[in-house]
Amino acid sequence: MPEGKGQVERHSLENLPEDTTPSGPVRPGREDRRERRRSSGASIPLGVWFLGIIVVLLVLAVCGLWALYTLRGQWAIAGPTPTPIIWTPTPLPAIPASPTPSPTEDVVPTVSPGIAIGRYVRVTGTGGSGLSLREGPGANYGRKDIALDGEVFIVVVGPEVAGDSEWWRIRDPDDDARYWWAAGNYLEPIEHP
Repeated sequence: MPEGKGQVERHSLENLPEDTTPSGPVRPGREDRRERRRSSGASIPLGVWFLGIIVVLLVLAVCGLWALYTLRGQWAIAGPTPTPIIWTPTPLPAIPASPTPSPTEDVVPTVSPGIAIGRYVRVTGTGGSGLSLREGPGANYGRKDIALDGEVFIVVVGPEVAGDSEWWRIRDPDDDARYWWAAGNYLEPIEHP
């Protein structure tokens, strides 16, 4: 910038009388800017700012809750509607009356013909469920093993009458550990196998 031109302008502003105002835009001095800053937002105390922020947040929270309340049904995901279950009793089928049993004679245990100590017997007539081999003569003794249809045993002791059956103590000729009592109703005498 030429030296003379800048000086001319500066001198021309300085030489103006005080009562005249320049016709162009005038830049405010530093003192004027400081006073404007003080007079604007800087004079509001910090507590008032804090209180204002809290009020704005409360207003926003109330508006949000109101919006949730008014729009609560529109945002729900449509799902299956539960169906009430009404329980009704089902009548039981009528049970026909059974004929009254006539008095019978005392039950006589079945005798196992042909079974004797030292003879061989085969398990038969169990219908595939097998014959229970028990600790003692009678159904009230604990079951220790099951003999399948067709298995062969040797009669060792007997007969003992318990309940409605004769019981024989039998032993497996191939396994001495199988030495138990069996009902004679399911034993059939056979010749030496």
